[in-house]
Amino acid sequence: MMNKILTNIKYYIKVHMIWAAWYVIIAVSVLFLLYYVLIKTSVINYSTGSLSYRLWGAILFQFAISMRFKEDFDFLLTLSNTRKQIFQSLLGVTLIFSAFYSGLIVLEQVIVDHLNNTLGLLTVKDFFHYLSPYATDNLFLQFVFFFMLCFSFSVFGLLMGSLFYRFGKKFILAFWLIFSAIPTVVFPLYLWILYLADRLPGSIKAMGKFFRT
Repeated sequence: MMNKILTNIKYYIKVHMIWAAWYVIIAVSVLFLLYYVLIKTSVINYSTGSLSYRLWGAILFQFAISMRFKEDFDFLLTLSNTRKQIFQSLLGVTLIFSAFYSGLIVLEQVIVDHLNNTLGLLTVKDFFHYLSPYATDNLFLQFVFFFMLCFSFSVFGLLMGSLFYRFGKKFILAFWLIFSAIPTVVFPLYLWILYLADRLPGSIKAMGKFFRT
């Protein structure tokens, strides 16, 4: 049984490495071209801009890959795997690539910080900085944080993919209707409640102050 699981994991590591390589190549190429154009056109200069961390988007990329549950499940079934072996294999791949992407994210921060210091660029923070331990110098803590985040998103992707596979189009339709209702219904309703309570201007000012910190 263990040999079968290890064989499945090795196969999917090769497949995922190809996707990971393409993701990193495309992401780095786009960022390089973007910064090159912005610097050449003087939109970014030494006093107003910096390189920033962007590979944490791999978390969402891994979530999207995990959603391919149906394709992976059907393929592994053709290799005479049991359902238990399939889930264990996909979970093993998730663990390995959560560690891989987490290492890339931390490595990117080290490289970007070094380049910013070398080029004399200011560090510009985005929203994700306030939700992660980027501010700390403890690289191990950063690695653990991103590993847990990658793993959680991946497992959630596997769960969604398995539910899509189990319940079909009706569940997919219901899921996306609920998901789309969050920004289109819940958020405007929350703003309306703040407006009725005369707290909307204060909330906007507090949010602006938070992002400028």
